[in-house]
Amino acid sequence: MPARGPRPKTGLMAQANELDWLEDSVGVLALDDRAIISVGGDDAREWLQGQITNQLEHVEPGSSVYGFVLTLKGRILADVYALVREGELWLDVPAAQVDALLERLDRYIIMEDVDLEHQNRLHVVAAQGPRSNELRADGWPADRLGQGGRQWVVTDAELESERTSLIARGQELGGGAVGSEAWARAHVLYGRPRFGVDFGAWTYPQESGLSPIAVSFNKGCYIGQETVVMLENRGKAPKVLWRWAVEGSVAPSAKTSITLNGSVVGEVTSAAVGPDGVRALGFLKRGHESERPEGFEIAGLPARALGAVETGPGVRAEPR
Repeated sequence: MPARGPRPKTGLMAQANELDWLEDSVGVLALDDRAIISVGGDDAREWLQGQITNQLEHVEPGSSVYGFVLTLKGRILADVYALVREGELWLDVPAAQVDALLERLDRYIIMEDVDLEHQNRLHVVAAQGPRSNELRADGWPADRLGQGGRQWVVTDAELESERTSLIARGQELGGGAVGSEAWARAHVLYGRPRFGVDFGAWTYPQESGLSPIAVSFNKGCYIGQETVVMLENRGKAPKVLWRWAVEGSVAPSAKTSITLNGSVVGEVTSAAVGPDGVRALGFLKRGHESERPEGFEIAGLPARALGAVETGPGVRAEPR
C-alpha cells in the first residue's frame, strides 16, 4: 500500500485515519500504561510456569506468551505478555499493578533461584496491524487487537528516537502514529477487552472472553488453576463479556445497564462510535446467552447482541 499523506492533527478525522491504519497497515504507539518486570535466576522459567495461566514450555527466545496472573481464588490480578529472552524473561504488565504483582509473585518464591525487579527505565512501544512484522525483525510478537502485532522494549534514552523511527517506517508502509483515543476506540470496535477497563480483579478468566488466547488447559499447576478448571469443567461463569451494537449516535458510559424486557441482564464496560455505528463491550449475566440477539436495550435505546468476545475479531486463538 502506498504511503498516505500527512494525517490531520486533531479530531475524529485523525482518529478515523488511525483506525484505518490499525486495520489495513500498521499503527505505532508507546504504551504508557504498561511496565516491565524482569524475572531472572536459574529457576526463572520453571517457576514462572507455575505463576501464569498459559504455557511457557518450549517457547524460544524472541517469542512471547500472553496470559494472566491470578489470585489464589482464580480472579485476574493482571494480564501479562511474557517476553522470552536469553537467560531471563520480561513481563509486560499493567503499570498500575506493578506493586501488587511484585508482592503476589514474591510470595510464591520459596526455595527457587528467582529474582524479580521492576525495570522502571524500560518502556513498551507497540506496532499493531497486518503489516506490523514488516517494521523490524527484532522485538517480540504481541497481537493486542487480533490484527497482528509486534512490540519492542526500549530505555528512557531510546524511547523518543525508537518511536520516531518506527513511526517513519510505518508511514512508508501506509500507516503512522496512533493516539490514545483511537487506541481505546479500536479495542471496543474489534471487541478486544482491556485490563482495568473491561476486566480485572473482579473477573475470572472465562468472564473476560480471553481464555482462548490466555489460558492453557493442558499445562501443569499454576496459582488459581483450581477455580479456572472448575468453571471450565463443572459450571459456567456468572457473567461473560459480549460485543454489542447500540442504536443512536452517542456511546453509552461505563456501568450503563443492559436490559431485556425491563430486567437488568448486564452492564456496559466500554463503548465507542465507529464507522458502522455505536459499539460496546459489556457483561451479560449467565442464563441469557441463548436469547435472541434483538430485544435488548442500553440507555433506553435498542441494542443487538453481536456475540461473545471470545468469538469476535479481537480474539484470534493460536493452537495449543
